[in-house]
Amino acid sequence: MHNMEHKNCSLSLVFLAAMLGIYCMIDFVKASIVTKEKHFTPEFAYLKHGFRKGTMSRVIQDTSSRRRRSIQELGDTEQGDVCGDIIGPQWNMSKKLKSPCPRLVVWVPKKDGFTEFVKVNEKLKVEGGFSIAIFCHALNLLPYTVQPIFRPFVDDMGKSNGTYYQLLEHIEGKTCEAVAGDVTIRGNRAQIVDFTIPYLNSEVYVLVHAAHEWNQTLWTFLRPFTWRLWITIVAVCIFTGVALAILEYRENNPSFSSPIYTQLIMIIWFPISTFFFHEGKIKNKCSKVVLVIWLSMIFIVIQIFTATLSSWLTLDQLRPRLPPTFENAGYQDGSFLKDLITEKYNCSDKQLIPLTSVEDYKSALTNGGVSAIVDELPYIELFLAKYGSEYMKFGPINQESGIAFAFPRGSPLLQDFSRGVINVTESETMMKMKEKYLGFSPTDNSQPNQAPPQSLDVQSFIGLFIFMGIVIIAAVVTSEISIMRRNKKVLPVTSSSDT
Repeated sequence: MHNMEHKNCSLSLVFLAAMLGIYCMIDFVKASIVTKEKHFTPEFAYLKHGFRKGTMSRVIQDTSSRRRRSIQELGDTEQGDVCGDIIGPQWNMSKKLKSPCPRLVVWVPKKDGFTEFVKVNEKLKVEGGFSIAIFCHALNLLPYTVQPIFRPFVDDMGKSNGTYYQLLEHIEGKTCEAVAGDVTIRGNRAQIVDFTIPYLNSEVYVLVHAAHEWNQTLWTFLRPFTWRLWITIVAVCIFTGVALAILEYRENNPSFSSPIYTQLIMIIWFPISTFFFHEGKIKNKCSKVVLVIWLSMIFIVIQIFTATLSSWLTLDQLRPRLPPTFENAGYQDGSFLKDLITEKYNCSDKQLIPLTSVEDYKSALTNGGVSAIVDELPYIELFLAKYGSEYMKFGPINQESGIAFAFPRGSPLLQDFSRGVINVTESETMMKMKEKYLGFSPTDNSQPNQAPPQSLDVQSFIGLFIFMGIVIIAAVVTSEISIMRRNKKVLPVTSSSDT
């Protein structure tokens, strides 16, 4: 009997110990689900722990709420230091005016690609980016102190919580909140929020392969000079021939004593034949001066013509290889461009391909996954800055209002913040931020297309033509004065011999 009681007591203790262990295990599992960054599906939790459906749903709801709170707390942790890291010691120095929003909740989109504009790391902390830098600099120019709290717009799983329109809806009706990111101003978006002055232009372009094209035609050899310049050169040659005809005629050169039509031929041919074929004979010394100046002018013109013609003949120009339709076009995932393409070009949205990053753009264009990519100018320029040797932008095909920051309608910060954005975009800070985050440089040429050389006009040789005209007129006047003096010396000698 004593042994039976002892066994029953032992079984009771074992049972109590087992129940206590199971209870501790359940608490441990719940805590691990909340604290660790492992995502268990409801089915997996049910099979692993053998929960009943009601208990499992309560655990999942409790876990989701705890995870949501932990993500929000993580997003709030020291996010104001982002602006301090960007701006430095000048960040949020003491200001006299009282702020209408001492603490500003700033929602930031989480992007899988184009993190050059907005970067949120795996720990859901905003690290920076071009848009965040411009936002911080504009915030620092406010006449009062505002402490930003950056929060990524993510769901329970740490992924993007929706489109940009849904992000803007999230701040609708609130006061001290804002959206900082690469948000394009659109009509439907402006109905729920107010936008600041845009800090980037956002025309829509088409990104395509560049085709090499030799820009040569039957009349390429005439392109170095414009038609006005060709006519002017011919007129100068005729003017030179007329001057030589006058000079040689006054010296009784027999070549210019022939009928008028022969003289006209000599006017055009004489300057060339004298130097190159040695056919004409020169009697007037002033004619030699005119011919030397004329030959020098022709030599200069020929040298310039040869150099310009070589540029036209060796011009390898890049032309955009546009597709016949946009049925197989790519666009940036999550943007408004999908609706724009389907409405503007009557395309089926099922054949449009969403892309997320610059690398996806490069891969899709290289392997033929897309025939073209439609995107806004800042993203196209970012792509061309990295892979611009074989690609070109075409457009713009649509005009947008620009990329800006969003505030709730009637926000007390909107006007002051817009003034801050204007001051930032007009200062050197804008170019420094573009160079730092987007890789742009004032000396960079993001569009690798060689422009055709410019045809030279009369203005390019106006000084030479004026000098040539002055020399010719001076030669004719000098020749006439010399002939008149010579005739005066001859007349007295003739009259004395007659007497």
